[in-house]
Amino acid sequence: MSAAPAPPRHPQAGTAPAGSQDRTQGRLQGRRPYQNLVLLWLAFAAAAVAVVNAGMRIELGAGVTTGCVLALALLPLWLSTAGRYRHFPWLLGLTVAAVASGIWLTAASAATYDISWSLAVQNSALLAASVLGAGLILWVRPVLSEWQIGLLFGLGLLAEATTVPGLDNPWKYQWAMPVAILALAGAQALHSRLLGIVALFGLVVVSAALDSRSLTGMFLVAGVILVVQALPLTDRIRRMGAVRMILLVGAAGAAAYWSFTRLALNGTLGLATQLRTEEQVLRAGSVLLGGRPEMGATAGLFLHRPEGFGSGTVLNPTGITAAQEAMSRLNYDPDNGYVYNYMFGRSLEVHSGVGDLWALFGLPGLLLAGLLVWALVDSLARQFSARSVTPLQAATLLFTLWTMFFGPLYTVAPILTLCLGLILVPQGAPRFLGARRQGLPAPADVADGRP
Repeated sequence: MSAAPAPPRHPQAGTAPAGSQDRTQGRLQGRRPYQNLVLLWLAFAAAAVAVVNAGMRIELGAGVTTGCVLALALLPLWLSTAGRYRHFPWLLGLTVAAVASGIWLTAASAATYDISWSLAVQNSALLAASVLGAGLILWVRPVLSEWQIGLLFGLGLLAEATTVPGLDNPWKYQWAMPVAILALAGAQALHSRLLGIVALFGLVVVSAALDSRSLTGMFLVAGVILVVQALPLTDRIRRMGAVRMILLVGAAGAAAYWSFTRLALNGTLGLATQLRTEEQVLRAGSVLLGGRPEMGATAGLFLHRPEGFGSGTVLNPTGITAAQEAMSRLNYDPDNGYVYNYMFGRSLEVHSGVGDLWALFGLPGLLLAGLLVWALVDSLARQFSARSVTPLQAATLLFTLWTMFFGPLYTVAPILTLCLGLILVPQGAPRFLGARRQGLPAPADVADGRP
């Protein structure tokens, strides 16, 4: 005889019947794609807003921008992600130390100099926004591709450029970097490295025609780096550490400097460029020293007060005299409105990112400047060894490196943000191209979340 069938098991209390469970699971599965799509678009929109605000400096008051406020508000979200990238934890820590040092130096200078706490807030916010914004971009890299980040950031820069009053050379001081970032982002959107190189050399031609010697050299060296990267080099040659990368960039920069100096003196770049170059060479013996007398001011101020001055300190006549005497040694007449009003009027500006970081934030600021330069060059070397340097990375890095030494902190700050956000590589990323042959991802692959 066959065994009697077992009686049906009753569901436990509080448990829905099997058929009801299946229907409920089906409804949940039916909703999930819609919910995921909504979450995806919300993440995309939040990332887009964050990147645009990082590029477009909309001031809320006392120099504090919407980008800085947004980066601070989202700090709990992006901090752990950004902390997984090489150099960023140290950069963030030194930024905090530099801001604190600038405030302390300002308070300590009150007995000798005029101080302004609103100016201290403005300079502190400028520095903080640069590094915090980079952390924000590192956070959105898994959500947005590099060309999308460049496009959004470039649109923010372009919007800011429209608010700048007319300048003597609008291309050089206003439009060059927004146009360059947008153009290179467009080339990368088409997945064409060759088109990016062509765009860079096109920017070289435009900058040379519009009397922008420094921009001409920057774009040229960026293009050379990409061309060298594309060559069929051996792994031994391509395994270039930071020191060798400095030598490569330095050699390319020196060649560009010599070439464009010769072209300028021969009148190839126009009469205005020729006259200005001749005057600078006659004054100080070279275009670099003749065109950047602020370097003398930085040296004079450093010898006058090595510890720095403070983020809210305004120089007194003794400090201005120390700077002017050093500038005079370069055969430059510092008794003019540029020195009294722009450099030492209501703030302290020595026309150098490194110099500004030291003068405003003291020795921690100088250490931060050194780490910024090292982080950029080291990241470039790692990306180069993996053959993953992009036109956007090369152009923003060359602009940042040049301006860190020969341009104001205010000018370099937004491009520094974008450059750090794009070029830093994750902790533990393979050092050389040979790692890819061992089945490991290259730094750019890890950074973009590709398998």
